[in-house]
Amino acid sequence: MEWDRGAEVVVVGGGGCGLMAAITAATFAGGVTVILLEKDSSVSPNSWIGGGMLQAAGTRFQRAVGIDDSPELMAQDIVRKNHGKSDPELTLHLCRRSADVVHWFADDLGVPIEFAPETVWLGHRRPRMHAHPRRSGAPLLEALRARIARLPNVAFADHTAGCGLITDAEGVVVGVLAGREGQVRRIGGRRVVLATGGFGASRDLLARYIPDVVDAPYLGSPSNTGEGIRWGMEVGAAVEHMTGYQGLGFAVPGTGTRLNPGLISAGGIMVNTAAERFDREDQGYSEWAGIVLRQPGGIAIAIWDEHIHRPIEWTNTMVTSQRAGAIVRCQEIREVARHFGLDEDRLVRTLGEYNRGVAEGRDWLGRELLTHQLAPPFYAAKVTGALAHTQGGLKIDFSGRVLRPDGSVVPNLYAGGGTAAGLSGDTPEGYTSGNGLLTAYTLGRIIGQHAVTSLR
Repeated sequence: MEWDRGAEVVVVGGGGCGLMAAITAATFAGGVTVILLEKDSSVSPNSWIGGGMLQAAGTRFQRAVGIDDSPELMAQDIVRKNHGKSDPELTLHLCRRSADVVHWFADDLGVPIEFAPETVWLGHRRPRMHAHPRRSGAPLLEALRARIARLPNVAFADHTAGCGLITDAEGVVVGVLAGREGQVRRIGGRRVVLATGGFGASRDLLARYIPDVVDAPYLGSPSNTGEGIRWGMEVGAAVEHMTGYQGLGFAVPGTGTRLNPGLISAGGIMVNTAAERFDREDQGYSEWAGIVLRQPGGIAIAIWDEHIHRPIEWTNTMVTSQRAGAIVRCQEIREVARHFGLDEDRLVRTLGEYNRGVAEGRDWLGRELLTHQLAPPFYAAKVTGALAHTQGGLKIDFSGRVLRPDGSVVPNLYAGGGTAAGLSGDTPEGYTSGNGLLTAYTLGRIIGQHAVTSLR
């Protein structure tokens, strides 16, 4: 075949997974030549938009504060949350590599990673989140992009979207089509990595696989339109968990921001427009998306107090929400009711019932995390349910190689991040905090290393 350009590894997608795969392929064991294709780097990927929380077990950061954790325990937590829907061996494999990724960001890339214990992430039996001090994904992406720019064996082609895969007569993937209509180029690659994200911004794919959220607010990257998944299916790849997604139950309507979930897990409550609690709050924020959307108008009011607010007010999600004017501070609960147009007496009664339940150690809705009675001053914000990103995608093996329905490998093709099937199973309830970046950064590193090893 004739090629307009070529490299040993071609990576499609410049988000967290694609950057990690490209850097690893270019540097591991002497490295190989890499072409990285990016649709538009000015459009933030999900790994930039999110809080940058890296879940990992057995890190030196955990040991330094006395946290006894293991990849085995982490994998058990993930599989328990998704009701056994993810491959247990693949899940454990990723968990065993998770500490390596955190240490690599800190030691090799020089990112000031630290242990992040300030938020209780439901579903984890051990605190295992690590993050940049800003609690933002942006600094991680900035560091990855800076490293890519310094690698002489990586050609970064921005504003160059992939258009499809190229296969030979035997169905072996040998390259990628890339460019704009009328200017499509043939990029040859001995290994091809699909890291184009999920399909949260594709209305037709959402309507096909997750119709319940097709009209819900979407807070993920607008570039996640599912191309990589479509291309994989076109060359015979299997898909799984296409109905799974990460929801956000604390999205602030009309702002593109969201609250830190720790506000609720630390003891905050949620009421609907009738000023009444409507479900137990100690559930994951992903499942809360659907719960809130089922309330009148798809709206709820989150209420918390100073004791909860102070430890996390500095996190990136809270700073952006405050800048957007989404959070109000009130001296008494009736002021909260007036601000949001709620029935004052009913909200007073709702808060009183909750506080009495805390004092008695039992909650009429079945909430078990009863930390303390809420006391003034109060903070509150209007929230809704939203889609963060999809969790279904191409089926892969331990090395990130794409599989066919019969379990055989699609030759030379890898997938990671949102393009690969995640670890959350088929429903939003299966999502464990940190699953998205685990399959982005950890799989990116695994894919890059395997691609080099297989070529060498």
